[in-house]
Amino acid sequence: MTGTTCAVTQAYEEYLAFTEERLCGRCLPCLTAAPLIIDIFRRLRQGTATSADIDQLEKICAEVFITALCKHGQKAVEKISRVISDYRTTFETHARDKRCPERSCEKLLQYAINPGRCTGCGKCREICPAGAIVGEPFIPFRTDNHPYVIIRNRCTRCGLCLTVCEEKAIEVA
Repeated sequence: MTGTTCAVTQAYEEYLAFTEERLCGRCLPCLTAAPLIIDIFRRLRQGTATSADIDQLEKICAEVFITALCKHGQKAVEKISRVISDYRTTFETHARDKRCPERSCEKLLQYAINPGRCTGCGKCREICPAGAIVGEPFIPFRTDNHPYVIIRNRCTRCGLCLTVCEEKAIEVA
């Protein structure tokens, strides 16, 4: 696997390339499995897959490997099986924790404000198009300040908050 691309994304992109360039459509196993495999990869990359989906992906690949009529289809699913085996932890992190360890799956990025760095200027709140940042400007000597936080469900991961935060208080995990 390459530096910043996670195993899930790389396997997905390689399988997509197979479907566009080599999937001949002459045998039923590859033809019927392709949309299922692509759907599982998409859900893994969007954070809607479960660990059971990884098992299902392995099962589909094993069945296609046995029943496919050509070596191209067999090689494509064999590669997926090998990647799952070698990078099982990465696949599980996508499915279980809804997180991409290499930060290459945009939908799985999680933005947070480091309260230790945040000065309470409010620029991030002003620029957020989704209204995902709540809180109030910091007022010295006041004990009931409400620091800025990012509401995960509202955040669209556009990254605009990163561009305006001079204190680098926005963290991406």
